[in-house]
Amino acid sequence: MKLHHHISKIPTEYTLPLRQKVLKPFLHADDCVNPGDDAPTTFHLGLFHERKLVTICTFLSEPHKDFNSGNPYRLRGMATDPNYSGQGFGQILLQHGMVLLKNQYCDLLWCNARIKAFPFYEKMGFYYHGPLFEMDRIGPHKVMYKYLIPR
Repeated sequence: MKLHHHISKIPTEYTLPLRQKVLKPFLHADDCVNPGDDAPTTFHLGLFHERKLVTICTFLSEPHKDFNSGNPYRLRGMATDPNYSGQGFGQILLQHGMVLLKNQYCDLLWCNARIKAFPFYEKMGFYYHGPLFEMDRIGPHKVMYKYLIPR
């Protein structure tokens, strides 16, 4: 099946409705802004299917205390509209973001992954790091990471 889509950089405000709907339904959309969303090195990507924003993700220049890397980025707020999940849009968008990061010489991408997202990140080549930890009102998470430039 051919997926008709396009990907573009989007402003923070475009990410908020999907962040709220998928990741933080207990908050109002305006309360889903994350620290660093508007930093000059941060970028947000959106995948549009038939002109509807269906998948989002945010990439922040942020080190992780347990990893030694030169230009690390953190993935935050990755979400796909539930009406479009399972169709490969998340994989397409994350792969696109990783290409952009490699072109910026990002060597490490990491995230705090929810248990239900573990299979997705494993499929994308991410590895686990450290113990499970609880995020208030969201549930258990684990750090996952991927080196984008071979060490």
